[in-house]
Amino acid sequence: MIFLSCTHPLASATLLIAGAMLVLNILLAVFLGRRWRILSRWSVPALLGLSLLVFWLGSYPYSPLLTSGTGSQVLRGFLITTPRQLNQPYHAGDILVTQAGSPVAISAYSDLPAIKCQWASLHHGALDGAESCNIIYAAPQVENDILTVRVEPGCKLSPVQGRLKISILP
Repeated sequence: MIFLSCTHPLASATLLIAGAMLVLNILLAVFLGRRWRILSRWSVPALLGLSLLVFWLGSYPYSPLLTSGTGSQVLRGFLITTPRQLNQPYHAGDILVTQAGSPVAISAYSDLPAIKCQWASLHHGALDGAESCNIIYAAPQVENDILTVRVEPGCKLSPVQGRLKISILP
């Protein structure tokens, strides 16, 4: 199932269902004999063809549909948790309003299972876990800050950079 880790979740589910149907067809052909083989002579090649097509179109590194160049499959946005909100979604480039020194939990959100993140703060805000995709951020005593995350995905995809603008209240 390692090859499924680099496919879109919908494609992974479709491939699992097609694989189960293919195995069921083969088992029925073995146990029910010639009659089932005649009935399923089109279903086995159709399932194989469908599986190959779904794998190609749902595969992150090879699909012409998923490589839009925006990196949206790598970095979908951020999930922010503050004392007032829980897992609020933010997009790259959005503005987060927080108080200086108040802890904020920030997670890089991605569809891909194996990503590595590297965070940086323009005005040296406190980052706990800057090498992780889930950090605790405390804003410095300035008017604004910009958090930058570099996401390095597996699956032979290029690294993506995302920014979150921080407006800091005194």
